[in-house]
Amino acid sequence: MNGSINRRELTFKALAGLAGGALGWLPVELTSRGHSLTEQISPTSVALSYAAMALLSGLIGGFILAAEGQRLELTPEMKRRFLRGAAICLALALPANYYSNVVFTWILSAGGWGLGQQGSTFYLVLGRVASWTMMGAMLGAGVGIATWAPPNIIKGAIGGWVGGFFGGITFDLINAVTGGGTLSRLIGLSAIGLAIGLFIGLVQELTKAAWLNVEQGRLKGRSYRIEGARATLGRAEENSIGLFGDPGVQPRHAVIERHGADYTIKNLAIQDGTFVNGNRIETTTLHDGDRIKTGNYEMVFHLRAGSTPGVAQPATIAYDRPSGAAAAAAPIAQPNIAGPYLVDGSGQRYPVRAGAPTRVGRALDNEVVINHSSVSRHHASIEAQNGAFAVKDLGSQNGTFVRDQRVSEARLNDGDTLRFGDAPFTFRA
Repeated sequence: MNGSINRRELTFKALAGLAGGALGWLPVELTSRGHSLTEQISPTSVALSYAAMALLSGLIGGFILAAEGQRLELTPEMKRRFLRGAAICLALALPANYYSNVVFTWILSAGGWGLGQQGSTFYLVLGRVASWTMMGAMLGAGVGIATWAPPNIIKGAIGGWVGGFFGGITFDLINAVTGGGTLSRLIGLSAIGLAIGLFIGLVQELTKAAWLNVEQGRLKGRSYRIEGARATLGRAEENSIGLFGDPGVQPRHAVIERHGADYTIKNLAIQDGTFVNGNRIETTTLHDGDRIKTGNYEMVFHLRAGSTPGVAQPATIAYDRPSGAAAAAAPIAQPNIAGPYLVDGSGQRYPVRAGAPTRVGRALDNEVVINHSSVSRHHASIEAQNGAFAVKDLGSQNGTFVRDQRVSEARLNDGDTLRFGDAPFTFRA
């Protein structure tokens, strides 16, 4: 298993934190310039200081989250990530700044600092490190919250804690080397942002359970962590794993889902399909070293040692596509499915659940995902009724058809043809 660190992501996050710290320095400088630790600060100055630190935190957090895409291009998704990260980190910075200031002031008082009186330099450094460690942990947790993956909250907090610790130490070290003033604050706050971004990325890399390495395609050499319960692959920008620049990759091509220790991949593409180890699949369990092909992209799935998945679930549907000349003549071989199912024009089968509605549509939370522009996000559902099955339209724009008749609800018989928008299927009982 390839356990190498994704250096590209670390570089992006470190530079993003650096940029956030450098930009956030300006409001901090404007509000703190001319003030010293031994003078009384007015309530207005205190309020401005809190606002400046919140803005600094928001910029650092926003830039680090925007760097998740590992792209220099300014895209709508990157803008959304930045705004989400900035808003969350800015909001968290207000209480975090208050409590870190309480700790800082308490440590300074213990070291003999007071109005018009300088105290111990050791206590000054200790207070700075303690307060920035708290702020760094808050920033990291905010970045984790903004990813919508709960494990990242702990990972981010740990990375931010370590980054804040090193940033706090460097602040006074830089201050001593440069003699203090504007330059030291610029370098110090930039270094803090860099350290937080670097260590957040490092903790996430060291604790990742599964990831994909791109070995063929436009993004060859790129690595993607697989986090949370599901990660989508496709050409659309909102995918967790964006495979750009290949017309053979559908906007939403496949999805990887985690079930306990197991990872499964589910094909969402109607025409081009998804292949694992050379076999075209509908749904199958992934193992370390499996090769996934979508369009011209080829990726290798990796699991960290100790995260080995169990035996494939019985509901897994996988089938082989013959290669060469045999591909044109041989049908796709699929295992039998116990119970009713839908089959599309290419022969792919989709189980229909007996104990719960089977939802059909373009959105990824459906049981049957149809990647077709004529299909609504939540198009229709198929449900068991009085020992039979019925299809119900869910207010779709382009309609649901049974035997070429548009219906709002209709009973299904074995062999009935269905059409969701322009996507044809056959129901088999």
